[in-house]
Amino acid sequence: MSRARSIFRVVFFLLAVLLLVDINRKTNDKAGSIAEFKFKMIEKLRTDSLNSKHKLDFLVKETTKFMDDATHVRKGIHYLMALLALGVLIELGFLILKKRNNG
Repeated sequence: MSRARSIFRVVFFLLAVLLLVDINRKTNDKAGSIAEFKFKMIEKLRTDSLNSKHKLDFLVKETTKFMDDATHVRKGIHYLMALLALGVLIELGFLILKKRNNG
């Protein structure tokens, strides 16, 4: 059982590292923080000579692109949390089996 537990831990660790690398890869360096995004959008809207309808369309389009980037990161974090929950459940299973075999 110790061997199976060790194998599980190695696989779990590798999957967690892969998910973290994937989350890091999915983050868009150009997007910056939310505050930077808001500041850039306000400056762009203030300096453009577009009418109100075009400014609103531009704002919606840029915000949608920003939110799409955030959605990919959120999914990666959800997968990582699910992996952590699965790891805890399997460790509890190993603990129960160990107590049952010893007792």
